[in-house]
Amino acid sequence: MIQLFQVSKSFQRQQVLDRLDLQVKDGDRIALIGQNGAGKTTLIRSLLGQYEHQGKLRVLERDPRSERVEVLQHVGFVPQHPPPLQMNAGELVAFADSLSEKPLSQKVFELSQELELDLHEHSSKPFFKLSGGMKQKLLIALTLSKEPDLLIMDEPAANLDPSGRKAFFHQLSRLPESTTMLLSSHRVDELLSLVNRVVEMDCGSIVLDEPLNEGISQGRLMGCELTLHEVNNSIRKVLESWQFRNGAEPGRYHGEIVEEDRTRFISAISHFSHHIRGLQLGNS
Repeated sequence: MIQLFQVSKSFQRQQVLDRLDLQVKDGDRIALIGQNGAGKTTLIRSLLGQYEHQGKLRVLERDPRSERVEVLQHVGFVPQHPPPLQMNAGELVAFADSLSEKPLSQKVFELSQELELDLHEHSSKPFFKLSGGMKQKLLIALTLSKEPDLLIMDEPAANLDPSGRKAFFHQLSRLPESTTMLLSSHRVDELLSLVNRVVEMDCGSIVLDEPLNEGISQGRLMGCELTLHEVNNSIRKVLESWQFRNGAEPGRYHGEIVEEDRTRFISAISHFSHHIRGLQLGNS
């Protein structure tokens, strides 16, 4: 399905991908994890044929750069940041339907409804004026309606509310076993039930590549209690993205993280260290 041999990519002398070797078989479901700046998005854009690179890269036995149209016919993609499209939501669905070999519109409306987006209500609104969560839900519905052989998603749940995230991951769980998935995320825990393999990137290199039934895949949970001097919107959003709950006492948050996510979680909250009064991590 995907083959990378010594793939490298630089931007203005900065090495972003560093001699990557990666093999993805049909039906593999991979959690692609790593900190921001690890190279995940650059790898994904290379797979989609958006970037030139050094080394050999094949998707569906084709070069995604020189045979991009043929490759993308079998690939579904959801970006981390929705594009600033000028057409309205209904026109976007109709456009996608016109490019497909089979009718998509009804399926898009059904999938959107499951994600708690009523397309009938919002079809006349310009796409770029929809909220971030609504844009993401529509793009997810459009992508899944294609029933692609290869599904690539870059932080697809980042803009979703908790109920939307739950519905989204339920949709992924219903996909045919033959669907190959590459799901980029800065977290492991929310993907563990969906994937059979974890690939971690750091500084443009693959530092971990393990099947789900070994090592990292055990996903031991750690309880966490965080006490804040004060709470502002920025740190609240970070904690809510990790599904932390506000306790009875103001400024006290409780949650659980997978042990392998510990470093990423601490990095995420380190920007607010002057707001943190106490932090406790332990076995859940």
